[in-house]
Amino acid sequence: MVIAVIFIPFMIIYSYCVSERRYYPIVRLWCALSLFLLRITTGVKYRVNGIENIGLIKDHPAVIISNHQSTFETFLFPVIFPTYCFVLKKELLRIPLFGQGLARLHPIAIDRSEGREALKMMIANTKSRLEENISVIIFPEGTRVAPGESLPYKNGAFLVASKLKAPVLPVSVNSGLAWPRGQLLKNKGTIDITIGELIESEDKSVQELNDATYAWIKANERTTLAK
Repeated sequence: MVIAVIFIPFMIIYSYCVSERRYYPIVRLWCALSLFLLRITTGVKYRVNGIENIGLIKDHPAVIISNHQSTFETFLFPVIFPTYCFVLKKELLRIPLFGQGLARLHPIAIDRSEGREALKMMIANTKSRLEENISVIIFPEGTRVAPGESLPYKNGAFLVASKLKAPVLPVSVNSGLAWPRGQLLKNKGTIDITIGELIESEDKSVQELNDATYAWIKANERTTLAK
């Protein structure tokens, strides 16, 4: 309630007064506050393994590819990663207040019904963001997937990386164990986020890049919550 009633309207107003780069710290503060409140009210904490690998993209942006289990990672990634850009479905921009604030971050919003045209737009916009030294975050499953379940990764994210010869930074999370989709109550424990080394896209086919990233994320996905 505090965040929704006070912070979000302030963020939206502030976003129209400053540049995108100066807006990031406010969003980062909002996300950090949310995670702090999550910890003290529900006992859900997190730890980041391989945090040193974030330094690999400080001056050389990459396509960050992560599995997606919960709303949690959408709060965490703005806190731990340098300047970033999410690829997301356009419908999120239509959410009252939240969508307005989100739009001011200039995400790559795609209409999945447009098929090939949406992919072309995603490639062009990702190229632009990488040239601005902004890494792009993509969830290749296209939706949240519960722990223990799996969906094949869509090739779109890997086609983008391959076309642009951009490296992939793989990220594995098990957030769904603490924050299950569609469940109000949270499960106390420590979420593990594991960040890998860069996977180069050059000299790999799109499917090879997909397979290598999928295998790494699955191999590093923790199956239980730490205490």
